[in-house]
Amino acid sequence: MTAFLAIVKLTCRSAVRSHVFRFLLVLLLLSIFLLPFTLLSDGTPKGEVQIYLQYCLGFAGFILFLSSVWLVCSEVCSDVETAQIHMIAVKPVRRAVVLLGKYTGVVLIHLALLLIAAVTVYVFLSVRLSTSGFSEADRAMLDEQVLTARALYRPVRPDFDAMAWKRLEDRLASAKGHGQELLQYQDGDVRQQAFLEIRKELIATYGLVSGGDSIVWYFEGLPKRLNEDDMVFLRYTVYVNRYYTYDQNTIRGSWLFGVNYTRPDDNGGETVVSDMIAMQEEEILTAAQNEMAVPVKNTYFVYDGKAQVGFLNSDTKTSELNFEEGKGPFLLIREAGFFSNYCRAILVLAIGILSVTLLAAAVAACMSLPIAIFFSAAYMLTGGLATYLVSSIPDAVDFQAPYTETFGYQYGRVLLELLVPLQDFFVTGQLANGELVSFPFIGMLFARDFVLRLLPIFLLGAWIYTRRELALVSKRG
Repeated sequence: MTAFLAIVKLTCRSAVRSHVFRFLLVLLLLSIFLLPFTLLSDGTPKGEVQIYLQYCLGFAGFILFLSSVWLVCSEVCSDVETAQIHMIAVKPVRRAVVLLGKYTGVVLIHLALLLIAAVTVYVFLSVRLSTSGFSEADRAMLDEQVLTARALYRPVRPDFDAMAWKRLEDRLASAKGHGQELLQYQDGDVRQQAFLEIRKELIATYGLVSGGDSIVWYFEGLPKRLNEDDMVFLRYTVYVNRYYTYDQNTIRGSWLFGVNYTRPDDNGGETVVSDMIAMQEEEILTAAQNEMAVPVKNTYFVYDGKAQVGFLNSDTKTSELNFEEGKGPFLLIREAGFFSNYCRAILVLAIGILSVTLLAAAVAACMSLPIAIFFSAAYMLTGGLATYLVSSIPDAVDFQAPYTETFGYQYGRVLLELLVPLQDFFVTGQLANGELVSFPFIGMLFARDFVLRLLPIFLLGAWIYTRRELALVSKRG
């Protein structure tokens, strides 16, 4: 234990003397104190606070990740490259202890820096809020939509398989009713291909609302018991036609909300009745994230953990509106306070430091300094590429199609099962949007990325480090 603590202490001292580490430390301080004054928000108090939380914490985390990778690679590789490993080999210190001690030293110093950065950002934000002179309405909006922790609920995705088979059967029945027997659909392969085409069409048109039409989303898994003063928020982004077109503007429409109430039935009891009520028509900005409090008491809106939300497109100037599936509408319900959520976001960044340092230590145990840094960076960047491959596949792509048509998506999914993308540890966007960083998510992140994916790599690297040291000593001794 004494040898382990001595290695940790020496590693921390070596880090402080490093010029590269000092340079990265200066960048960390600049990201905290100067970055808020160089970024432009949308001019609203909400936008200003969101920009500060998302980018200052995010950039600070990135600098700490970069610093930890470089420093642990430098500490581990320098022993072999400068032949100092000879001095360690002749001492009664297990080689695994050496590697673990260097890893622990690098982690401790970066966790300390993360704590300092987190406290500084929180204090700076508190001072900014207390001296800003924001109006009561602005402060209320910040407390309800940013400085909070709300669980996000997504609508239930339709069963496109059942819908596609039904539409195919309807088409065949309609053709038969007109005296047309579509004999080619008796072939199983032709029938399956027709099903896939219809399913692809349904996915592509899901969320499209023509003028005068409406769409309804169903939510499940909501809290079954809410207090009277609990507010439910609706977040959405709507586009004119496709999201990548340039004809975005404002549109007119009305939101529909399901209400549940009881009325007497014929048996002398009560039955629950559900209905949709329409709000007043309003002008909505497209291609922008919008958020509103649901104007219905949650005791009427949420029943047995379920709710309904709809939208009526009353705009006659546009051909159709598009609600992108991954961009809402979502329902948000408060579950915790901002400070608790802030600490959880910092905990995720801490897990990120533990993880990237573990990976870099394992790689540095096997390779030279430049290759170790390059390999560590390539590993994490490849994980980011896999995330992009999966998320960039259009909704119209049918994943029951042949493998050759969905190779990019399938390849990305395989990579995500093997690698750890750096984006996993950046939840500052959720924090800035007032979304809950849940403990189950944090536990899953630690178990999946740190324990199951990176710890085996570290153990393999430690074993190779042991063999590499012995081979080097015997060769040069």
